[in-house]
Parts: sequence; C-alpha cells; structure tokens
Amino acid sequence: MFLTSLLLTLTPASTPAVSIQDSRREKVTAQYEALCEARDEAALGKLWNENVGLVLQIIDADLEGSLALWEKSKSDPPQDDIARLQARALYGARIASSALSQPIFIDYASSFVGWNDDQKAAFRSGQAVYGRAMQELKGGNHEVAFEAGKETVERASALGDWWGMAMGYGAEAEAARQLGWFEDSLRAFALARQINHDLGLQHSEYKNLQGMLAVARADERFLRAYMTTEPIIEYAKAFKDSDTLSSTLKAKLELEKTLDLQDAAAETKRQLDALN
Repeated sequence: MFLTSLLLTLTPASTPAVSIQDSRREKVTAQYEALCEARDEAALGKLWNENVGLVLQIIDADLEGSLALWEKSKSDPPQDDIARLQARALYGARIASSALSQPIFIDYASSFVGWNDDQKAAFRSGQAVYGRAMQELKGGNHEVAFEAGKETVERASALGDWWGMAMGYGAEAEAARQLGWFEDSLRAFALARQINHDLGLQHSEYKNLQGMLAVARADERFLRAYMTTEPIIEYAKAFKDSDTLSSTLKAKLELEKTLDLQDAAAETKRQLDALN
C-alpha cells in the first residue's frame, strides 16, 4: 500500500540499516524480474523463500507502478506497459503463494489487477483515510483515529487489499490502546499481526506483537501476554534490538512469576543476567 512509508525493513530503522535494506531489495528485484522473464518457477520460489520480507514489497512495486501509469493518463493509458507490470506481479504472487504456502499473495495481487476504475479510485481514497488516521493519532485525537482506522479496514477489505487491512487494524489498535479500550485494541493488534505475518512483513508483525503484549498485560490476560513474549524475543534477537530484548525478558519474568512458572522464571532470570 504505502511502499515507502512503512517500517518494513528486517532491521531496526536507522540510516545504515535502511541503506543496506534498499540495496538488498534492488538486488532481489533484479533477480525477480530476470526469473519472471525466464519463467523459472523453481528459482523464483527459492528466491522468495530466502527473502520472505521482500516478497510483498517487490510485487506491490509492480502493482503500484501499473496504477500510477493509469493515473497519469486515464483517458489513454499505456495498456501494454500496464499489462506487462500486472502480468509479472501475478506470476510472482502465484509462485510466492505456492512456495510459501500463503494464498494471501495471489489473492492480494489478483484483487489489485482486477479493479475497475471506480475501485482504483476507492483504493486511493482508502489510503487517504489511513493517512488521516495516522495524523489524528499523532495529534492525540484518538477517537477520531480509531474511527478512521476502522474505515480503512472496511475500505481495504472490500477491495481485497490485505496490506491496507493490516495497516488499518494497526491504527485502530493503537488508538484503542491510547483510549484504554483494551478488548478492541487486543483484537485489532492480533488481526494486524496475523495479516502481517502471512504477508511476510516481519517488522510490522514485530510491532504488532509488542502492542499485543502491552495491552494483554494491561487487561490482565496474563497467559496470552506470556505467549507473545517468545516471538518478540526471537525478533528482537534477529533485529539486534537490545532494548526491546531486555524489556521483553523483564516482562516475561514478571509473567512467569504471576503464572507460577518457577523453572521458566529461573531460566529467564539467567538470560537477563547474561545481558548485563
């Protein structure tokens, strides 16, 4: 959806990390284009398996590119160029769905390609609603942000825009958290997390999991909170995010004490001590 505006890198945001990620994406994109041209399904499937976090970004670049061409000349769009980009996106998405056992990729791409002109305009309108949700969140207008997040989800779901749905749920969840509406927040964070997981958007899933942990603890859903700590810890290690690793281990230890998991608490305490 918003290819350049989301935190989708496989490493925490920083100038060097973003530069490295951009370089890797360029390399994988070039391989993707060559393998689509060659119709090498096995090699493309292998490429996707090795770069799960880039699959949607790369496919979506073709889809967004085709939409931009249409928007630039709606009265006489370059149909051949649009068709080429869309055909490549569909091929890449089909192979990704097969290789990763995730039907969401081909559903997302085929929905996008199948939009009529009104639906294309509705997609752009939905992006604007999401932008408003984020602006209202930033401004502290949480009830307005919550409603805009819900509207984003409704608009995106009508279009088969899974990425937009995840983004809308994320905005809705954060707004509800700020309002103390823990049940609404946990539901939306969990839905965003599941969609982002299926889409391979690891950094977004990581942030959703952190939201789930905070809200589940606040709502005293201690076992559910506990079960979110392990994937957060795994991501924190992979991303070299020492601050989140430390804070999550501390939360895990507190939850183990609450749940009377004495052996597990002793091991978590050992891990915490090793960090210091």
